[in-house]
Amino acid sequence: MELERRGRAFFLEAARKTESVLARRTFEFLAAEEDRHIERIEEFYRSLEQTGEDNLPDTEPSTASDRLASFNETLARLRDRVNPSITDREAYQTALAFENGAEDLYMAKAREATNPKVKKFYEWLIEEESMHSRLLDSCLEFVDDPVTWFKKHGS
Repeated sequence: MELERRGRAFFLEAARKTESVLARRTFEFLAAEEDRHIERIEEFYRSLEQTGEDNLPDTEPSTASDRLASFNETLARLRDRVNPSITDREAYQTALAFENGAEDLYMAKAREATNPKVKKFYEWLIEEESMHSRLLDSCLEFVDDPVTWFKKHGS
C-alpha cells in the first residue's frame, strides 16, 4: 500500500512540475491509476481480515490493456498541443524505474504467496504495473520520435 501511495505522490508532483501537456496528462493518469490500486488493495486486505485466507473473493481480470489503448487514443488526439522535451524524457525514465521496481516487488510477493487467491491478486497488480511500464515506454517512444509514434498509434 505504501508503495502505491508513494507512486501517487510522485506522479502528482511530476504533473504539477511539468510544463508539457503530454507529461501532465500522463502523470495525472498514473496518479489516478495508483488511487485505483490503493482502493483495490484496501478492499482485498479488509476481506482478508474479515474472512481469512480461505474465503477470499476472486480477483477480477485486469482491464489494464484497455486503459492503455484508451490513453494512447487520448494522446493521439493531443497531437497539435504536444511538444515533448528532454525533461519529459527524464521524468518518464524516473517513473519507469519506479514502476519496474513495483512490478519486481509484486513478482516476489506472488512467488512467496501460498494461497492461490493471494497469488492471483499479486498477479493482477503485476499486470497493472506492467501496463504502466508499457505506457511510459510508449511516452518515451513519443518523445524520441513523435512522427513514428503517430504513424504507429493513429491520427
